Amino acid sequence: MFNNYKWNFVFVVLLVSLIGFIIFDIIVVYSIRSHLFRQTFDEMHTKTNLTLELLEEKQLFPLSSKTKELDEFISRIKTIANSRVTIIDSSGRVLSDSDVESSKVVYLDNHKNRPEVLEASQSGWGQSYRFSDTVNRKLFYTAFKIQYKGKNIGYLRLAHYAFYFEDSMKKILVFILVANFFGLVILFFSAAYVGSYVTYPILRIVKIAQEISGGDLDRSFPINRKDEIGVLSQILNQLTDRLKNQIGLLSSERSKLENILTNLNVGIIAIDGNRIILHANPQFCSILRKSEEEIINKRIDKVLDWESVLNKIGSTLRNECQETGEFVYFFDSAKVFINYIISPYIISKEKEIGALIQIQDVSELKYLEAIRKSFVASASHELKTPLTGIVGYTETLLGGSVQEPEARKRFLNRILAQARRLEYLVSDLLQLSQLEHEFPLEVNKINLKVFLRKIIDEFSDKANQKKISLTVDLFDEQLIVKADEELLHTVFENLVDNALKYTQEHGFVIIKALQSEKRRIKIEVQDSGIGIEKKYHGRIFQRFYRVDKARSRELGGTGLGLAIVKHIIERHGSTIFVKSEPGQGSCFYFDLEKA
Repeated sequence: MFNNYKWNFVFVVLLVSLIGFIIFDIIVVYSIRSHLFRQTFDEMHTKTNLTLELLEEKQLFPLSSKTKELDEFISRIKTIANSRVTIIDSSGRVLSDSDVESSKVVYLDNHKNRPEVLEASQSGWGQSYRFSDTVNRKLFYTAFKIQYKGKNIGYLRLAHYAFYFEDSMKKILVFILVANFFGLVILFFSAAYVGSYVTYPILRIVKIAQEISGGDLDRSFPINRKDEIGVLSQILNQLTDRLKNQIGLLSSERSKLENILTNLNVGIIAIDGNRIILHANPQFCSILRKSEEEIINKRIDKVLDWESVLNKIGSTLRNECQETGEFVYFFDSAKVFINYIISPYIISKEKEIGALIQIQDVSELKYLEAIRKSFVASASHELKTPLTGIVGYTETLLGGSVQEPEARKRFLNRILAQARRLEYLVSDLLQLSQLEHEFPLEVNKINLKVFLRKIIDEFSDKANQKKISLTVDLFDEQLIVKADEELLHTVFENLVDNALKYTQEHGFVIIKALQSEKRRIKIEVQDSGIGIEKKYHGRIFQRFYRVDKARSRELGGTGLGLAIVKHIIERHGSTIFVKSEPGQGSCFYFDLEKA
């Protein structure tokens, strides 16, 4: 059969039509043949009957004694009836035959067993259509019994050549075959046209279905027909809508899942029972520093070389149990801490067991935990130092020194100094805590010249005590910046105070305002102090960190000043930097938004 519905339709129509034509032709040919048989035999019956009457009128009896007269008689009858005429006696011997010479008649076979003669001997007349050995052709035969004086004396037989009958049948067959041929040709084109008409809506549905299967779910089937194809189109539209909705739901759920997996701060991979990686989220790729193409469809032991994790994966797949743990590895000489959870899960309907592996880089948490511990330890130490001093001095006074005016005054001054140090420390801790909680800034326009003049006035006495030059250098006297004035005061208070502390006598401290970008102003606090080694530049902004701890405590620092400055500058959308070398002084700089 064909792969095309139209040509299958045409083939079936032609096949059914051909079978119908064959059956019809057989019936028609049989009917025509029967009709021609009956017509020919009826004519033969009439001719034979008339010939018998003529024979009786001629009184050519007895037959065997009037052979010559019989020859003349059958010759005339042959011409009139256009038939072969044969006279046979009662024993079957041929007495005369119009198509055989008289001298050869005696050599003819006995005709007593010829079908038409046998039938005539039994019923008075007989007929047959058969092949004649005498003339080597098919003939129609009709035989009548010849009676004389109540006795059967022989048989009169007329034979009609089947030329007309055979020619007629041939012509009829040719006509029928030609008619069948043209009928089939007409049917072919008609069936092709009807097939195109019938299959057009089906082919249209198939085309639309192919487009839908290709992903174009916005296509719809035409429903402008009211027959079964219209009903089919309507059903297909309903199925397409349902499919579209289901795909939409699945896409939505998939998108949600992908967003969740993508935004999780945990690396997740899924592997099958053969340890082939089926899925990996971006966080996992980031932890391994590999692309997705280097991970997906690879064996887990080709991607990971963490033996402890691989062993736990094997245990999970074998025992279908959850495994957890933590391990450390080194990447580019940096220590990386990893937490992992390995859980079994069912992959398919066949209940194949795979493993879902969650890994989390907790290095930052470990670092923060270390900072927290360090901060707690540092804060405890910083708080304990003045408290220890206060307790010690108090105990000394209570031990008897309180009665001595000079000792009492000296110890009370030391207790006051330690209490103020403790006050400054608690104040700085509270301020740092507030900054980390990101309370709203009170941003205002600040005249930089006026603002910095207040800073200079505030520290002028301290600068004069060490004979340090404290100045301001503005590229524009009318500079206006946008900032939280109170917090900005804290920044300059800490930077200028540090600069004065670590600058020797006859040195200088200068505050500069430089043009940075179009809407930004660069602020520098530069000194000629002792400077800072480069290796400490990144650490001096940490809480409680001091380059020279003994000197810092001697100068009264809490170790939180630069950490507070860093947080305030970052809250203003900027970053503070330092340029410094030992013996060359220091320069702290940042930028502010210009009003």
